[in-house]
Amino acid sequence: MKSPRKRKTRLLSRLRPSQLELLAAMERTETLSAAAREVNLTQPAASRLLRTLASDLNIGLFERVGRTLKPTAAGRTLVRRAAGLIADIDRTQQELEAIDGGLIGAASIGAGVSSCYVIVPRALSLLLTEAPRINVTVREGPMDELLTRLHTGNIDILVGRFSNHVQNADIVTRELYRPAVRAVCGPDHPLARKRTTGWNDLMVYPWILPENGTAMRSAAETLFRKQRCRPERCLVESSSIQTNVALMNGSDLIWLLSADVAEYFFKLGALRILNVPPQAAPGAFVMAHLRGRSLSPAAQRLSDCLVKAAAT
Repeated sequence: MKSPRKRKTRLLSRLRPSQLELLAAMERTETLSAAAREVNLTQPAASRLLRTLASDLNIGLFERVGRTLKPTAAGRTLVRRAAGLIADIDRTQQELEAIDGGLIGAASIGAGVSSCYVIVPRALSLLLTEAPRINVTVREGPMDELLTRLHTGNIDILVGRFSNHVQNADIVTRELYRPAVRAVCGPDHPLARKRTTGWNDLMVYPWILPENGTAMRSAAETLFRKQRCRPERCLVESSSIQTNVALMNGSDLIWLLSADVAEYFFKLGALRILNVPPQAAPGAFVMAHLRGRSLSPAAQRLSDCLVKAAAT
């Protein structure tokens, strides 16, 4: 049996760039043929690269299950690590190109939809003031998709509200802030300008409910249990902020929204915040990064700005 040191030396000396790119593509695709197409290889050529790698490492990496090639435990480890390494190389190239273009570095942030309205723009405004020569890439999307991007190294920092069931030893999180939940409606809603409103008054109108499994849906269900009543009609289930804001204009719909985002749209005249008590936050907005992977100086500056933005 080869010693760990010899195996490490052999991996460093034998692993080809084309094999790394193929393995990284296999993290993003469902089949070998799809991964091969992504890196401009034929399937036979991709198969040869994997067989050569397995032979060089003297370990089984993939096995046939019917007509599908499935990774072994060793194969899954190599695919995951290759994806992270390629992402690191891509990020390094972005930083070098930024420096070559007169900047001082690059950073990337994944932002959950709600965080894109207040905390992230506020942090980016601070960064533009304090370090205007840092290039920042923002990727918006669902938190589960952004978590995958964080693990593969495609983003440096993730900001958003995690579901309660998300627990991962590979990431480090820091709580930023906990905005309350407010009930909102369109500008022309019958309750929009009433000074005294009770929760029972809201229940006779149709509601937009957040999607099942989200933190905001949990907040809505907690509210209904607390008030011992539910809306008579729930016509739409949606967590799309832009869609819901548009739906409420010209309709009698009621919706629950994070207080900071509600204030943002209120200032734009797009909705009204109803005069009922705010509800407790279903969870904090957090900032996350990979454990064991230090942030670049540019990403660290962005992280510092997020903390400052949350405190203002």
